[in-house]
Amino acid sequence: MKRGKRRWTSWLAGLLAVMMLLAGCGSKDGGGNETSGTSSNTPSSNTSDDATAGSGSGKLNVQLKFLSYQDNFDPETDYTRQQIKEILGVDIVPFMGNDDDKVNLILSSGQEFDMISMNNRNLLAMYARNEAIQPLTDLIERYGPNLKAAFSQEQWDMVSVDGEIYALPTFNYEAVTDGLIIRKDWLDKLNLPMPTTPDELYEVLKAFKEKDPGGVGKDKVIPLAIHAGEDGNALSISGLAEAWGIGRGPTDFVVVDGEIQSGLDQPGVREYVAFLNKLNREGLLDPDAAISKHGDVTEKVGAGFVGVATFSCWDSGAVRALMEKVPDAELAFLPPLKDNNGNQRIAGTGGLYSFVIVPKVSKKAAEVVQFADAFLAPAHYTRLILGEENVSYKIEDGKYYPIFPEFNQFNKGRWFYPVNESSKYTPLFGARARKEPEMAMLWDDINAKSDGFMYTPIVNLAPVVEAEQKYGQPLRSFSHERLIKMLLDEKELAKFDEFVQEWKNKGGRELTEQYNAWYQSTK
Repeated sequence: MKRGKRRWTSWLAGLLAVMMLLAGCGSKDGGGNETSGTSSNTPSSNTSDDATAGSGSGKLNVQLKFLSYQDNFDPETDYTRQQIKEILGVDIVPFMGNDDDKVNLILSSGQEFDMISMNNRNLLAMYARNEAIQPLTDLIERYGPNLKAAFSQEQWDMVSVDGEIYALPTFNYEAVTDGLIIRKDWLDKLNLPMPTTPDELYEVLKAFKEKDPGGVGKDKVIPLAIHAGEDGNALSISGLAEAWGIGRGPTDFVVVDGEIQSGLDQPGVREYVAFLNKLNREGLLDPDAAISKHGDVTEKVGAGFVGVATFSCWDSGAVRALMEKVPDAELAFLPPLKDNNGNQRIAGTGGLYSFVIVPKVSKKAAEVVQFADAFLAPAHYTRLILGEENVSYKIEDGKYYPIFPEFNQFNKGRWFYPVNESSKYTPLFGARARKEPEMAMLWDDINAKSDGFMYTPIVNLAPVVEAEQKYGQPLRSFSHERLIKMLLDEKELAKFDEFVQEWKNKGGRELTEQYNAWYQSTK
């Protein structure tokens, strides 16, 4: 299986190189005219060097063919597309479906797109080294004052290969969206305080099982439900796992004493897995935990059977389902649980979310950079994302709220963003998070309780390293499979040290070393 994957990667790299060479010999444009396969890094004739939308002195007046992710709306008629055309003079010609195989085919066959959004950084390095995409460093220097101001060198490094920028980055909003939620009404009925440590959580789960405060039946009550069956989950439970001195789960990389280390090398990691194994043995964990997906957990929460669960602030549907079934129910997020020294940590959403590449065959690389720069311009940014204040959004106590129905026009706007910067986007994103009363409650609750404790997983900030391309996915699959076995079987848990050594031998040691080499270079 692994040999097949390596052969595919080698074949694709070869195909990209051959097709790019052929494309360089000549291709036909949309009118059937012969064109050079090497795109120019100067603007087309409809864009002036001195008058760009980013500078606020004019519109770009350009059409850009854009491929992005699949979604359930019509991008042709979307309001944000119309606004981008009206405000910036950029006519986006949208196409959906950017799965890796499709992008590989587009680039290898020389299909004419100007912008492609994607999130697989492993492919970014391969595309760059096979000259399937265009370098953007010089264009950003020439046409991107807002881009240069928005991102640090470390952020540019995440979309760079061999010192050259090859993509325009979108960094995610910085907030906490996932944690553990609890039936507060069950706690109140038993006169129990909100648990603040793993030991206190254990006692609460026991009480839920033994006393059935929800009256669902002792044979039906589920003290703790987790979605361990999600591919690559590897027993990740943010807000809980950190209490053992690791990241979201056992295999997360963490910074310790000024260097990046594997979570598997931390002294508390085995105790964390043993804690979950204990919950399973004592019937405090959902018996379906090992195969449960996120939707399975939210369905059980909505049905009223669950006391504590892994949960997202986007799971508003489960809240409505629960309230319909149990009108007096009350859900609340747990604050991050404390470690033995009283420290609290919970993972946020920060880091590189996606990026836009410019295929080699595009003639409009300069215009793509100018579009991204204009999007970030203060005169345009908030208007393109939220519309007009007191028309489609409002600000109360420093927080952004949607105004309906006008705000509905911006529901799918993110699909069109060519770039984004987290510190500017995070407060504005609050308006999206507050689109529904239940969602607003969940968003404000978890972020209030996580204030001061949020961290960004270090790998979310790292550039692509060779070992990740080579070993990353096999390691994730291997770790997930073995950790699930340890969750269910004490005999497997006894093999923990053997598992760690095998993880290192399968590429984990090399991956850790390369991440750490990058981290030391940033100091």
